[in-house]
Amino acid sequence: MPKTKTRNLSVHKKVNKNQDIELYRNRLEVAELIMLTVLDKISVSEALSKFPKDINDINIKCAFDALMHREADEDLRRTVADYKEVQDELLVNIADALKKNQNLPQNIVSEYLKYHNQNLISPEGFSIKNTFDKIKRMINL
Repeated sequence: MPKTKTRNLSVHKKVNKNQDIELYRNRLEVAELIMLTVLDKISVSEALSKFPKDINDINIKCAFDALMHREADEDLRRTVADYKEVQDELLVNIADALKKNQNLPQNIVSEYLKYHNQNLISPEGFSIKNTFDKIKRMINL
């Protein structure tokens, strides 16, 4: 193999490795934000504002959505028996998978894709008002 092709392959491998490392760092960051929220150390809005921006990882998008539901379901969390525990268990499982750099189970991803054909994480960055406006449009309020 000529040297140029070998050099191009090694540069390509290095770029992929750097992207993999960055993805893993983002997943670790999101896992930590989820756990801090579940433990009530930070608010959901604070966690969402610290999410990595412009992420194409469907797993991080699902995690963002799951936290949005935690905020939106506050009344259910207070009034429906076991709702809080089940929802928090789901969030812990999502955080655990991200921390291990694993993809989320297909059923979680499928549910996310079924209802969200648009990205809740704004390319311009997170804004609580813009995100809640998107949610209101999705549930027709």
